[in-house]
Amino acid sequence: MSIANVRLLAGLLALPSILFQRNFLAVIIQCLYVIVVAVSYSRRFKLLPNLILLFSVSLAHLLQPNGLLLFSIGKFPITLGALTLGAHKAFTLISLLYLSHYMVTARPKFPGLLGQLISLQFYFFEQIREVWQSIKVKRPLIGAIDEMLLKISLESAKVAEHSSPRASPKELLFNAFHVVALWTLFFLGYYSILPILN
Repeated sequence: MSIANVRLLAGLLALPSILFQRNFLAVIIQCLYVIVVAVSYSRRFKLLPNLILLFSVSLAHLLQPNGLLLFSIGKFPITLGALTLGAHKAFTLISLLYLSHYMVTARPKFPGLLGQLISLQFYFFEQIREVWQSIKVKRPLIGAIDEMLLKISLESAKVAEHSSPRASPKELLFNAFHVVALWTLFFLGYYSILPILN
């Protein structure tokens, strides 16, 4: 099995452990773990978008008061339950975002025509992201987009059909470890072995 497909499969196996996590502390630990894994596979970590996601989802949950009233801003109640629920969902979204980054680090290849289209979509998305970051002057915007598309066009003309190398036993072991670690955190939260933060 190729490295790309091993990472994709590992991500799919770990996905339910993140989606169905109910323990808030376990969600935070899983989020940090997935971020570390994605960064270790050459993905960039940007603090600001994650903080914006955390604050915006948490603030959106304040529209429906839930739990202990912390304080009020005018007639608008700020409740602990709403903040906790919003933060829980935000950490889950951040975890899923970085898990998806990890899953496509080696550009997985799918069988069939539809699979080739999906694989090319991953390739071009990655190229757009990398080339856009390398462009120094982004004004005027249309000129920067033209420059980016030209660079991608020249690069894709040179690239032969991508094939991911076979996964080594070490790669298989690392991916299995990631899956086991995330499921261990799930069960630690599910059986309330980790403390429940309220």
